[in-house]
Amino acid sequence: MHDIWFASKIILLLKDKIAEGDRCRHITVNIILSPFSHVTRESLAEAFKMLNSKENFKNVDLNITAAGVSVKCGKCGVTSEVAKPVTACPKCGCGNLEIGNVEEFVIESLEMK
Repeated sequence: MHDIWFASKIILLLKDKIAEGDRCRHITVNIILSPFSHVTRESLAEAFKMLNSKENFKNVDLNITAAGVSVKCGKCGVTSEVAKPVTACPKCGCGNLEIGNVEEFVIESLEMK
């Protein structure tokens, strides 16, 4: 479900920022996707393809980058970078974690050529 919502945000941004006459130009949408979003690159690309089938954006590429997420342990104080959701500190196993980066989905930029 998140993938459809994220894809709709991309479509809305394209409709807002890209003029009708520029819809055939090559467009790259740079996206940062958190491992906590529960959305994969593939599911986002498929959702975008499905929603874009009703639009006139012909040459759109999604450049999806996985975001690093930091968690800080409330017990040992160690901050760790994680690539997937965790429920315990990688160092001491405590479940008292504070997530440092909570953005699940960011459209970083649009490029037109």
